[in-house]
Amino acid sequence: MGYPDIEQARNGLAAVGRIIGAHAGGADLRALRRVVDLCRELADAVDDDYCREKTRGVAEYSAELLSRPEHPARGALSGVEFLRQQIRSALELLQSRLYSLERARRFGPLRPTPAAAFRVEHAFKR
Repeated sequence: MGYPDIEQARNGLAAVGRIIGAHAGGADLRALRRVVDLCRELADAVDDDYCREKTRGVAEYSAELLSRPEHPARGALSGVEFLRQQIRSALELLQSRLYSLERARRFGPLRPTPAAAFRVEHAFKR
């Protein structure tokens, strides 16, 4: 049993990842337009605030990466590499969230085991 909204979001994530990975540097307004469209579709696909927030971050970092010819260095990383790293991190978080959403739909939300609940409760009693 698949979930079309989650599959659509995963396909969008993969497409954004390919675009960002293939970007050689410099301004690329065509790629920017495609990433923004993919991010909009991704945000609309899954009804989840966390996904929308992270997708917004991907769109913002992508806009910075793809709209300017040069980027200032950020510490030891070049500006381009820093932005790619931020985008990849957000994409990984989105993939993880999609996995969690799919798992929750399939099996229900995770519940702590009685032993884990006891450890948490016991930690507060000290």
